[in-house]
Amino acid sequence: LHSHILPGTDDGPSGMDESIEMARLASDDGTRVMVASPHNRDVAERSSISAIRSLVEQLNGEIAARSIDLRVVLGMENHLELDTPEQVDRGQAIPIEGTHYILIELPFEAYPLFTEDVLFKLRLKGLRPIIVHPERIGPIQENPRILASLVQTGALSQLTAGSIAGSQGREAQRVSQQLLRQNLVHLIGSDGHDARGNRVPHLSNGVEAAAKLVGRAAALQMVEEVPRAVLNDEAP
Repeated sequence: LHSHILPGTDDGPSGMDESIEMARLASDDGTRVMVASPHNRDVAERSSISAIRSLVEQLNGEIAARSIDLRVVLGMENHLELDTPEQVDRGQAIPIEGTHYILIELPFEAYPLFTEDVLFKLRLKGLRPIIVHPERIGPIQENPRILASLVQTGALSQLTAGSIAGSQGREAQRVSQQLLRQNLVHLIGSDGHDARGNRVPHLSNGVEAAAKLVGRAAALQMVEEVPRAVLNDEAP
């Protein structure tokens, strides 16, 4: 449910060839549907919603032409800001395509006082926030009860597979393990950015690492049943 696979859109791949290679890597790893979730700030500065919709269509065409078993749908990684609900109204912050689920990225270094208020306003619009990579958010690293409070009010949380497996640093791994043990994780995403290095669009490494803590059945739910419910716009 979280990837930066669209070419030339944000800090993901610069060209279509690398996007196609990312699709191939994800498919080989077992992924069948991938949400392209470019940063909303980058789209606002460098592109447009209509342009990234066209890119998704183009990328799916290229993927199909190469017989890669993967389908890309559009979402967006939306930075939490005071006017995020208004950005939704203007079509500048968008949910995962065809659903009422919206990816939300909290600031890395500070926890805004308006966080709960903004998330509540999103819920009033019928949207359900998914908090992405909470294990990399400084305030949550220091105090996981912040995430517990957001989950108790209806948000879902999504760890990055590489964080659980250890490729995003020891602190991200430590917090990932803590959140998993505390039953504060609903989803695992790749947050894939490129076709090489430590940000490839793989999920299996995160599933295997999570399975050691919560069991394989629960780990698989985080990449199969729960994201399937999200994409079908159902309650997980």
